[in-house]
This record gives sequence, structure tokens and C-alpha cells, in this order.
Amino acid sequence: MQGTDNTTPRSLALWTLLACGTGMYFFANMQRVAIPGAIFSQLQAEFQASASAVTGLGSSFMYIYAFNQLIIGMLIDRYGGIRVILYGGLVFCLGSLVFPLSHSLPMLYIGRVLTGFGASALYLSLIKEIMRCFDRNYPIMVSIMILFGYAGGIAANAPFVAVAAEIGYRSVLLVMAMLSLVLYFGFAGARLSLVLPAVKRDVALRLSNFAGVLKLRHNLCLFIFTGINWGLYYVIQTVLGKKFLEDFGGLAPMTAATVLSFLGLISASCGFLFAVLSRLLGNRRRIFCRLAGVVSIGSFGALTAMVFLDWRTPMLSVLFCLLSLTGSMSSIAIPLLRETNPEEQVGLAISFMNFGFFLAVAFFGNLTGLLMDAFAPELVEGVLVYGRASYLAVFAVLFFFSGLVFVCSLRMRETHGQKITVT
Repeated sequence: MQGTDNTTPRSLALWTLLACGTGMYFFANMQRVAIPGAIFSQLQAEFQASASAVTGLGSSFMYIYAFNQLIIGMLIDRYGGIRVILYGGLVFCLGSLVFPLSHSLPMLYIGRVLTGFGASALYLSLIKEIMRCFDRNYPIMVSIMILFGYAGGIAANAPFVAVAAEIGYRSVLLVMAMLSLVLYFGFAGARLSLVLPAVKRDVALRLSNFAGVLKLRHNLCLFIFTGINWGLYYVIQTVLGKKFLEDFGGLAPMTAATVLSFLGLISASCGFLFAVLSRLLGNRRRIFCRLAGVVSIGSFGALTAMVFLDWRTPMLSVLFCLLSLTGSMSSIAIPLLRETNPEEQVGLAISFMNFGFFLAVAFFGNLTGLLMDAFAPELVEGVLVYGRASYLAVFAVLFFFSGLVFVCSLRMRETHGQKITVT
């Protein structure tokens, strides 16, 4: 491990920090995906809420998470990732406890805001520490961290739904909160045995720091491409997908949840696979961006056409799985940012890209809820079922945005793993 000494206690403490931090990131992903997607109908029935109110539970998490990325990036540069996780992780655990103990919509929203605020400290901080410790092999190590973290998205569907059916979703969420606390205390305990790098007092905490990042057109194109691509996929996994497969596809809740778990598994695996393939292909990046553009516009075009034709077929699930192939592009986009930006603004560029990821998810979450509510649902056995018109409106709009993903994917520069100058 570069950037560390060779003494066993220090090395063990660093590995413990990364393991506990990645564990909390696992539960952060589980929180993001499970609410509201896995329990959409239960929340709607229990709180007599509209689709926009339920999707708002996901968006409230995402908006806080997204905007915090702009601040977290600067805090990490000044204080280091370990310090940021130490404080953010505690807020995350608090929010994880508040949600399952709440019995009103306002309190549910407070729980989601706290959870999103704390969870926002994890991803960038872990990437920063991994880049510091594994300078040469950081793309692979980041991909491994993302792979384990995104396993939370897999657990948040079929496994979560199966256990919640036995003991209730509140009990599952309470267990998740307690396990998150255990990991937090493990992280805090390991931190006590380390001498952290000195605080960088010369790092100014102001949004104008992003001016250099945003003046590069290549960066802007990459941010639009990655943000919308991730937002389109993630709104399927966390908000819309399970409900759509139940309402339009006619799948049983557990079957729909299993499909969504496969989406998470495919996305996490392909994120790691792309990092390996990119290295084997001479650190090529652009080919993967173009693949994502084609998959996005092709999948959403097909989904829109199938809803328009009222074609209710298992192929809907196959298209969701196809979309998940290129849902996670971080293992390609992060090296691409590092190779096209001055070293001093790489951290800011990554934080802005992450901001774009979750701003897009929050936006699409709100948008899908509003579009679904534009057409009255039908009450079937105590569950609100949305019809073809609702989902046609949703997928037509998502198809339009997938066109932006495709156009921007064609404008990425190839780097072959080398620093290049872009405008």
C-alpha cells in the first residue's frame, strides 16, 4: 500500500477502516435502493400517499446526497476522507434509525434527509483514501469497493422483500441500522490507532473552486453523459422498476424484486468487468462510453414502443437487465476525469460528477411520480395499480433523455491511460 508505512498494526488499521467504510457504503446503497422501490405499494397503502409523495421519499435522499457532493469534495481535500466519514457516518446511522421508527410522512422525510446527508460522506471519501493508498492500482481497487458497495443494491430487492414479508419492513430497516452502527464503531475504533495527515488549511471551502472544472467542455459533456445515464438506470432500480413490473408486466412482487436484484448484480459486476477490460484493451475508455449510449437509447426506445403497443411480455425484464449492463460507468469515468484534468482539480471533478449522478436520480424520481399521478390509478385489492397511459408518459420522457446520453457518448475523447489536454 502506497502512502503508508510497513508496520503491521498501521496496515491492519487501514484495512479495517476501508472494510468498515465499504460496509457502511453497502448499507447506504441498500437504503437508497430499498426506499421507496422495494416497498412502494406498502408505503402507499400504509400512509394513503400519492405516487409523487412516495417517490419523493427517494428524491429527498437523492437531492441532499447530490448537493452534498459539492461540499464533501472540498471537505475531503481539506480534512481527509477518514475525518469526513467519522462525522458523516454517525449522521447516516441516526437517519437509518429514524425512518423505521417513524409513523408519519413528515418524520419519514426527516429520516430520509438525515440518511442521505450522512451517506453522502462515504463514496467520495472512500475513493480519496483508496487513491491515496493504491496509487497505481486504484481503478481496480475502486471497482472492488464499488462492487461490494453495490451489493447493497442487490440485497435491497429480492432478499429485502423476502425478509420483510416475514418480519415486516420496519424490522428489516432496524436491523440494517444496528449493523451500520456496528460498522461505524469499528471504523471509529480503527481510526484511533492512526495518525491522520495534517489538515490543509489552504483549501478554501467555496463553490467557485469548481470554475476550473466547469470551463472544460469535455468535462461538461462527460457530466451530462454519466449523470443522465446513471439517473435513468437508477430510477428504474430504486423507484420505478419493481412497481412497473408488477402493474404493467403482471409479475408477482417477489418475482419483480428478484429481477431488480439481478439488475444490481449485473450493474456491479459490469462496473468491475469494464475496469479489467479497459486495462486489457490498453486503457481505452471511449468504447465503453459509446456502448453505454447505444444501450441507453436502444433500451428505452424498445420499452417505450412495448408500452405503446401494450405488449406485456417477459422481454420487459430482459430490457431492464440490458440497461443495467452500462448503468454504472464510474470505473471508466473516474480514470477518464483523472486523465483529462489537472491533478489539483481531479477531486473536484469527481465530486461534481457524483453530484450529477444523484441530482439526475432525484430529478427523474420526482418526474416519474408526477407523470404517474397525471393518470388516475385503479385500486386493486388495496393496492393502487397504474395503467398503460401513466407508464407510456414516463418511458416516452425517459427515452428523450436517453437521446442526450447517446449524443454525449459520441463526444468522449480517448486517452489510452495517458494525461491529455482537453478544452
